[in-house]
Amino acid sequence: MRFKKIWVLYFLIKVFYLLFAILVFSKITTLGDTLDYLNASLSITPSIIYNSTDLMNFSGAVFKTIFRIDVLACIPLMLLSFYGVYYAIDRLNLYRYSVLLVFLLSLPNFGVWTSIHSKEAVGCFFSGVMSVMLVKTLKGSYKLKFIDYFAMYLCLIFKPQYLIFILQALVYLKIVNKVKDKQIVAIVLGLIVVLLNIFVIYYFRDLIDELAKGMSVHFNYSDPDAGQSTRSEAPWMVPFGFFHAAPYGLFISFFGPTLNEMLSKPTHLLSGIESVLILGLFIVMVIPRLKYIFFTYRINPKVFFTYTIVIVGILFVHYPFGFLNPGSAVRYRENFYLLFVIMIIYLKAIHPRMIHSQVRKTN
Repeated sequence: MRFKKIWVLYFLIKVFYLLFAILVFSKITTLGDTLDYLNASLSITPSIIYNSTDLMNFSGAVFKTIFRIDVLACIPLMLLSFYGVYYAIDRLNLYRYSVLLVFLLSLPNFGVWTSIHSKEAVGCFFSGVMSVMLVKTLKGSYKLKFIDYFAMYLCLIFKPQYLIFILQALVYLKIVNKVKDKQIVAIVLGLIVVLLNIFVIYYFRDLIDELAKGMSVHFNYSDPDAGQSTRSEAPWMVPFGFFHAAPYGLFISFFGPTLNEMLSKPTHLLSGIESVLILGLFIVMVIPRLKYIFFTYRINPKVFFTYTIVIVGILFVHYPFGFLNPGSAVRYRENFYLLFVIMIIYLKAIHPRMIHSQVRKTN
């Protein structure tokens, strides 16, 4: 009964956010591109296979034609995101953390953006599936299934920049899992992957810096809703400013609003409080592992490099999209939020000694 109650409760929460988003939230602020998707003309073109916006327009038009009203037309992708959450928790058997997970995955921004016809709902689905891929491969050998390939396909057309780092981590883990001396190979290969990423970024530093300077064109300063929240691109205007601002940028593009922005706008205040809760709980969940490392001077290189590649990599590619606008930062965060939640929960679920004992057994 506990299993059924959890999912009935979470389904009702998703339905609530769907109704709230369409009937209330859309009257307060812009509901992204959802209404544009639902009101798009129905046309079938080859681009729906490889272009995320065209796919969203096509699916929105189909669902609106079938269901007629916006609320009902959002249900299919709401169910898709719901399944992404279910799949991650059920396949990894994280039910003992169900209360914590339901809380983290019922926060307003995640609830709203993943319960409507949005790219974030699709992102929630493929994040949930790929979190299972990563954790199971981290624990040992894992054979990819159809749903894994489907999730990677969706990630490729919706967020290819995320897939770059997820695939790196999966390949890294596949290699480490196949060798005998896992500790040494995990360290050496992990360093190689990290250094190669740094080299690629350094090699293309001029191009990256130039592209960053042009990011402001994607934010409409004349729009009264978005324009008030859009920040100046001045930190990026100096030579290599994109890289100089990166340490702070990675944080604020995940967190969302600054303190001044929280005090100036109620919606930013709510988003800021939500981000404080998220980061606070994340810190609490990783404290046991940090204490273990501090007192034993032992670290699992496979876990360390996997998390570094995925988390730092995704935050880096998210940074240019979230730095200039707190609303965009929070909204786009929902595409990988479930992945981060599951990865952090995994650190809490598996005690460090258990991982080290598994490593010794396989060596």
